[in-house]
Amino acid sequence: MFRPLKNLLRARRAFLAYLWRASCNLISGTHIPKKHIKIDDEERALSSDFFFSRSRPRSPRTRLLKMLLLALLTLLLILFLLAYIIYKPPKFVIDFLQWKYPSVIFQLSLPSNRKIVALTIDDAPSPYTAQILDLLKEYNAKATFFIIGSQIASHPGLLERIHAEGHETGSHAWRDEASLSLPLTDLKQQTQELEELLPVNENGEKYFRPGSGFFSKEMVEMVEGLGYRTVLGCVFPHDAQIHSAKWNSRHVLSMVRSGAVVIVHDRRGYSVEEMERILKGLQTGGWMVESLGGLLRIAEEERVKRGS
Repeated sequence: MFRPLKNLLRARRAFLAYLWRASCNLISGTHIPKKHIKIDDEERALSSDFFFSRSRPRSPRTRLLKMLLLALLTLLLILFLLAYIIYKPPKFVIDFLQWKYPSVIFQLSLPSNRKIVALTIDDAPSPYTAQILDLLKEYNAKATFFIIGSQIASHPGLLERIHAEGHETGSHAWRDEASLSLPLTDLKQQTQELEELLPVNENGEKYFRPGSGFFSKEMVEMVEGLGYRTVLGCVFPHDAQIHSAKWNSRHVLSMVRSGAVVIVHDRRGYSVEEMERILKGLQTGGWMVESLGGLLRIAEEERVKRGS
């Protein structure tokens, strides 16, 4: 009764041998002559076909496929490196940007033993701003809120509270849109209209952060003419796109360094949890959290100290 089973196994082995030879023919681009082999010897035939096929000359089709595969892998590697640099820019990249655009604030120079950062919060005010202010008070932290003009009317009293509790405000234009896409005349008008609604910062400084973070030389010069300093940053978890308080807070805490300008966002359902995780982690790590004005003052004190 075992004879049908034995025949079935032999047929299965013969079929596998056929598939293997067909695959070798397809990959190598050459035809392997069909020959009769004993079923019991097919494993040796498969092994010899495999080793000898590697020594056969490669066809142009095979070489082309290899070149295409190598090019694809190289492209994927380049894209991965670019994405990583955008998401977690190394310090030398930020240093280069600060050198190339000296009038734009990416970071401030502090000794490594001065564990102080500036916290900046975009897209305020919102239904979550009051809770964020409560957390800042709880952790004895200061921040600079970048305000979107069209959101002010829906949240009365918040700008006054921000100012009264020792924080700062800056301009994030009138609407939530890419500033670079606007004509400079429109952006100038928006900035001037919003300025009338913003409380004056204690140090008298005026800050501008372009929507979506992209700027041009002409834009920087235009806002400078209005008395504004353009501010970006060097620690940015892309929390407007990544909807995870845990992930975003880990990103900030892994990137923070002395003199860093941290960018986070208000107005998201996870903003409060994210802020609490960041403030708690910074406090645990012994970091002082300041507004832009506070960090500018400390950096200036350090500069004078080094110069004396």
